[in-house]
Amino acid sequence: MKNILFFVEGVHDANCVAKILDLNSFKEIRSIDNLPEIWKRKIPRTYPFVKDRIERYVPIPSYFTNQKVIIVIICTNGEGRLIKEIDLYISNMSKSELNQIKSICAIFDADQKIAKETFNEKFKDKKKDMIICKQDFLDEEINIKGEKINLYNYFFPDNESKGTLENLLLDGACIVYKDLIEQVNDYIKNIDEKHKYNWSISSENKVRVGCIANVFQPGSANQSSIRRDDWISEESIKYSEDIRKFYEFIVNIINF
Repeated sequence: MKNILFFVEGVHDANCVAKILDLNSFKEIRSIDNLPEIWKRKIPRTYPFVKDRIERYVPIPSYFTNQKVIIVIICTNGEGRLIKEIDLYISNMSKSELNQIKSICAIFDADQKIAKETFNEKFKDKKKDMIICKQDFLDEEINIKGEKINLYNYFFPDNESKGTLENLLLDGACIVYKDLIEQVNDYIKNIDEKHKYNWSISSENKVRVGCIANVFQPGSANQSSIRRDDWISEESIKYSEDIRKFYEFIVNIINF
């Protein structure tokens, strides 16, 4: 059975991919006994996971299958680590393990630059000892130890414009949660500026997403709502161009 790896910056991104897998009849693998050996071997057995760093996140991927392919979603816990994590991951794989990998996909935020400029920024500080390079992504293929693997990337919100995952989610929310969007916008307008002293450029959209998420999943983290609710749904896929574009991008990779 072939494997497809998605490397994402954080758990919100991971749950966007997971939601699309849910919509395409994939099931999450929740027992280590049901994992192939290639993934059982890579689950950390000791703690701390990184030297003596006890504050580091738990580096356990999420696994999904439709009995034809296995999808592995790996959170890198930060935008600056993603390319390095992909390189480290594949560098430590044997030729026989690499032979089992069909595709690798990296998902980023475009942030304050358009996607093309952000893509170029990712490789400005590339280390000489890294296997993966910018041209591999442009070619959509990497050859490592004689094994060819498809290589893709996507930048939220639409693989072109500047922005983040929150822009994508709010584009969908404007379709499925239009009334809540209007009410949340009114709420934000009425927040005294003294309470916004530590807001960044992207904070307002994060507040919008957080407010709506807590309506449906009170007291839960945003990722619970992203996975369980209708930000990405049949309706938003149909009427939101950004949601549809990301959905089709993921579906084209998993339905090879």
